[in-house]
Amino acid sequence: MQEKVKNNGKLVKQELQDREAVETQINSVKSWVQETKEYLGNPTIEVDAQLEELQTLLTEATNHRQNIEKMAEEQKEKYLGLYTILPSEISLQLAEVALDLKIYEQIQNKVKEVEQSKAMSQEYGRQIQKIAKDLTTILTKLKAKTENLAQAKADQKVLGEELDGCNLKLIELDAAVQKFSEQNSQLGKPLVNKIGKLTELHQQTLRQAENRFSKLNQAASHLEEYNEMLELILKWIEKAKDLVHGNIAWNSANQLREQYILHQTLLEESDEIYTDLEAMTEKLQYLSSVYCTEKMSQQVVELGRETEELRQMIKIRMQNLQDAAKDMKKFEVELKNLQAALEQAQTTLTSPEVGRLSLKEQLSHRQHLLSEMESLKPKVQAVQLCQSALRIPEDVVASLPLCQAALRLQEEASRLQHTAIQQCNIMQAGAHQKHSRLGGA
Repeated sequence: MQEKVKNNGKLVKQELQDREAVETQINSVKSWVQETKEYLGNPTIEVDAQLEELQTLLTEATNHRQNIEKMAEEQKEKYLGLYTILPSEISLQLAEVALDLKIYEQIQNKVKEVEQSKAMSQEYGRQIQKIAKDLTTILTKLKAKTENLAQAKADQKVLGEELDGCNLKLIELDAAVQKFSEQNSQLGKPLVNKIGKLTELHQQTLRQAENRFSKLNQAASHLEEYNEMLELILKWIEKAKDLVHGNIAWNSANQLREQYILHQTLLEESDEIYTDLEAMTEKLQYLSSVYCTEKMSQQVVELGRETEELRQMIKIRMQNLQDAAKDMKKFEVELKNLQAALEQAQTTLTSPEVGRLSLKEQLSHRQHLLSEMESLKPKVQAVQLCQSALRIPEDVVASLPLCQAALRLQEEASRLQHTAIQQCNIMQAGAHQKHSRLGGA
């Protein structure tokens, strides 16, 4: 009897230990379920890490379920071997923990929810990138410069329509992201920040579009005024080139003065060119933000350089003309003096009244004329001196009508003097013969 009691005591003790082990395992699973519920209710880690953690929890849940099922089967077989049923308290606890392990489905749902949220976040991210790319492309085109204003205005209209389209997409996307962020703060916060930056990019692009639209409208008038000034400058340059590369007419002081005045007028006109060039540079500054002005800027520089070169050439020619006109005036005065003196001598030499005088009186008259002709020498020398002092190209001097006239007048002076000498010699011989006849008588 004592042996039986002793054996029963051992069995009871073993039973208590077995039940304690079952309860410990069940309580461990319940603790795990409770911790998992708390985690599912408030995840704090990054999405990819969260998915990894959820997969781990799914594995753990499967293991716990298998272990509980195995333990339940073992308990049933144990008590079946004892010809009794599974104690109700163990059966109840096993049933409860099996029900708790339904959390597996919650974990699965959580995985689907997180994956779906991640997919939505990625899709919103792609949409943000697409709009950002479109806005950047529009902004780049808006900053591009043109060589065709008409085409640029047409392009501007298209870009404006594209910008409006981006704005509508941005408004819709902003609303969707805000709603998504309310439900998924962890994934939504970065998207909200990106939407904020995207909005700034849109505003920047919009300002650029408005600024370019205004400048394109102004550019047409600036370009027209630039071309008008350019046309005037090119016409002046063409006239100046024709003038400075043309031959100077050296024939008379009057002609030289007229050419001087023509050069002076053209030089005075060039004063306006510098004002126009400054204005053209200002026009290019207005145009430079929307129009390709590099070649035009170089053109303005070249026009300024060419204008200055032509001005210097005109000034040099003006000085030459002024010097030549001054010399030519002196030359013309001396020529007139010589011509007047020659005409007077010619008139005296051929005067019919001299023929009515006596031979002695005629001789006296011719001798007086001959002495007067000596005064022609200084006049001839003055003409020669003025001619040699002419500041005119040497190859031109010989062909000048005035120089040819000077040569003829010098030859005429020499001829008249020679004629007068001959006549004096003849009259002296005649007077000598007459005196000899009177003496013989």
